[in-house]
Amino acid sequence: GCAVVTSCCFLCLGAIRLLSFETAGPSDIRHFVGSDRAMATIRGRILTEPYQQREDWLFSQFASTDPTTTFYLRMEAIQTPEGWRAMEGTVRVRVDEPAPNLQIGDRIEAYCWLHRYDEPTNPGQFNIARYLRLKNVHVGVSVPSREAITVVEGLSPGVLAGLRRTLTDAATRALLDHPISDTQGEAMLQALLLGERRDIDPDTYEAFRRTGLLHIVSLSGMHLCILIGIVWWVGKPLGFSKPIRAVICIVATTVFLFIVPPQAPILRASVIVWSFCTSILLRRRANPLNSLSLAVIILLLIQPTQLFEVGWQLSFAATAGILAFTERIRSGVQERTLARLEPLLRGAATTTRILSALADGIVRAMAVGLAAWLASAGILLYHFYNITPLASVWTVIAAMPVTAILTVGFLKIVLAFFLPTLSLLLGYVLCGLADLLIWMVRLMAQIDPSYLLIGRVPLWLILLYYAMILFAAYVP
Repeated sequence: GCAVVTSCCFLCLGAIRLLSFETAGPSDIRHFVGSDRAMATIRGRILTEPYQQREDWLFSQFASTDPTTTFYLRMEAIQTPEGWRAMEGTVRVRVDEPAPNLQIGDRIEAYCWLHRYDEPTNPGQFNIARYLRLKNVHVGVSVPSREAITVVEGLSPGVLAGLRRTLTDAATRALLDHPISDTQGEAMLQALLLGERRDIDPDTYEAFRRTGLLHIVSLSGMHLCILIGIVWWVGKPLGFSKPIRAVICIVATTVFLFIVPPQAPILRASVIVWSFCTSILLRRRANPLNSLSLAVIILLLIQPTQLFEVGWQLSFAATAGILAFTERIRSGVQERTLARLEPLLRGAATTTRILSALADGIVRAMAVGLAAWLASAGILLYHFYNITPLASVWTVIAAMPVTAILTVGFLKIVLAFFLPTLSLLLGYVLCGLADLLIWMVRLMAQIDPSYLLIGRVPLWLILLYYAMILFAAYVP
């Protein structure tokens, strides 16, 4: 009864928060833009790193236009006949040519067109209006030329934005020998370690999607787990107590958040790490599912529309599946295979015991991959009409080079500030590992059963699927 009442209270709180999130204030920019385009001069602060769109569509080589630049801008004011008028809201800016002089945190003035986003007119076309609406972005800004944008001099980018820019630039310089990725190996390193996957070419991206490994090139709990694991275990031989290591891990997680884009998977993992470290400081035992639930509550209070984003759903579903099903799958497989061999291995040679430990590690990795796939397969099928039945197998195979890349990569970034020569040597190792990962994924993508296109599936069938796996996992 108490659980039902608590759930109802949280549902009511969520509805209230969603209503307040979608309600526009009196000075919101959407009140001043109708169905027709309007010319205006606006002022605001750049919220995201300006991204130059790649021209990779079929006939791009015949196009005469330059690549465009896009970013999100937090509105501050709009110019009216009476002068500057305070304005609020977030808009998406599109500049019709490259704008390399713009950076995150800059305050700018732009002479532009303001417009609303229209619903798609063709079946199957990407609904950008709905996608941006979930981010509480309702107005677009079209700038015909970079000369129409002026960076406001004398205004600092802000403490947090300036700190973020400094840390991101330092981490990029430490990871790469030069700031621009001219190879796919370096592009993969940026995606895995810094969360910037914009330089990955379409063929490589499609290979990761077909194999169900796209989550690997998106920052997630695995990436932060490896980083915090390194920090935690390095502190042990240095003589740091658990509370001190917990404080160091909190600081390391905070710094990591300033470097990488604040996406849902990494924010979720950060809340879980902070919860774990706080439990150590308070001498309490952390519960992984409770920590995950806390992350859900915090992120939905910040932006409740995330609940309807497919990336957010996949991130939390995969994590919940790993926490709920991994041990059940592992123990079930172990009872039927490795447990029967245990009496025979008690007096076995060292090599045999090593092979047994290796087999146990493979079973654990397979259990993690299968648990994540079971939890996310229904969402993938509902949104993308396909399933990847070999995703758990490919995850285990790709996990080895990915773990090596993350471990060596984080080590290289730290050593770049103390031992630059050794860091430079590690760069060659990293590029080799990244090239190996790309080659493996492209090879796996050529296997036909790795990607099955099903078609549209009704929602009731997806709900029945999740009811079945929950029944199998929890009902005796």
